Amino acid sequence: MNIRSDYEQVNRLYYRQLHSETIDLESEDFQQATLLSHNFNNEAEKWQAYLKILGLLALKKWLSDRHLRLDNKIESLPPNQIISSEPMSNLQVGGFKACLLTNESIVDEGIEIPQKMINSPDFAAHFYIVIQVLVEEEEAILIGFRRYDQLINQYLEKNKIGNYQLSLSELNYDSSHLILNLKYLSPAAIKIPENTLAESKSWEKLTSWLEGILREGWQPVEEILGNRKPIIQMAFNLDKTTEKLSPKVVKKFIKQFQMTQKQRGKIQTDLSKTELSDTEVNKALVKILQTTEDEETRWQVAELLWEIDPSHPAAGVRRAIDIGMQLAGVPVALMIAILPKPNQRFAVLSRVYPLQDQRFLPANLKLIGLDEMGQSLFEIRARERDDYIQFKFSADPGDRFSLQIVLNSAIVTKNFII
Repeated sequence: MNIRSDYEQVNRLYYRQLHSETIDLESEDFQQATLLSHNFNNEAEKWQAYLKILGLLALKKWLSDRHLRLDNKIESLPPNQIISSEPMSNLQVGGFKACLLTNESIVDEGIEIPQKMINSPDFAAHFYIVIQVLVEEEEAILIGFRRYDQLINQYLEKNKIGNYQLSLSELNYDSSHLILNLKYLSPAAIKIPENTLAESKSWEKLTSWLEGILREGWQPVEEILGNRKPIIQMAFNLDKTTEKLSPKVVKKFIKQFQMTQKQRGKIQTDLSKTELSDTEVNKALVKILQTTEDEETRWQVAELLWEIDPSHPAAGVRRAIDIGMQLAGVPVALMIAILPKPNQRFAVLSRVYPLQDQRFLPANLKLIGLDEMGQSLFEIRARERDDYIQFKFSADPGDRFSLQIVLNSAIVTKNFII
């Protein structure tokens, strides 16, 4: 049995090598990949971008040699797709959608495909194309491809982080089949998930908030919460007479951050002053927001900015909605905040408050997060005397999630897309 297995493995390897196509990478390709990858922050992101751009250039060249065209302009692709370890989706070849899997997706003689790349209308593709980039050899290899309809009709195993595992042996190695499909097949022949008009209306796009586009019902937090004391009071002492943050309080926070993070050289504010001007306070906080990698510190700074300058663009956007009428008349509000991160991702804060004269949330009220497939991501339950509950997480553009506020048999669901 082992002999037969080894023979079959060698046979598959020979077949793969026979049909795999080599794409030569020119010096111009390496120059373009170097130039575009320099737009990113750290070495890991630069290397990830470098490989992906080379893979894209190889695919573009391979298609061009066969009188096909990659419609996407590489320099205009979303930065988060280039630095992410996930496959590159939403590539257009004629009327087809393609998903490119490069080096980081190829592990242990197989490839990893995140669920959303197959199940989500925003990421699903007609063709999943695997390209290996060999930098030292100055070439790329088109290993094979798989059609969407073939993927969904086979059993796909999931790994520990929920990604689908696809063996390289399950790919179609004959690139001539891919050419024939792209040239002579109609995109309608391969059914992929699509957003219906009703579905598209039910998702609140959070990145649109950063452009000032919001749906009816979402209001500035101050208008919904009224005179409730800010959450930031739990971490900082407020002025006893005004219940506002004073420059001295912010100065203390900035100084503590400098001492613990050893970033004295990155913040130019003179801390020897007895008072800080509003401009100096904002400048110092924004600098921390742009340089720190600690998620909790970023949210602390955002909270400070919300109290000092609620409309400051660096603090992202936060809005709240009264959901009491939908929750059996219980006066509560859902607040959502979105905060851009340096790595092209977004930090999201979800928080539930009591409203009106209610000081605390009802015990056992739940905040539940669901992914786009309806699977649970988190569940936060209010305890006795909780004046709010919350959950923070990070997401990529295009990610979808839902929030449910549950109290006994009453459920309110809000759907979001980054």
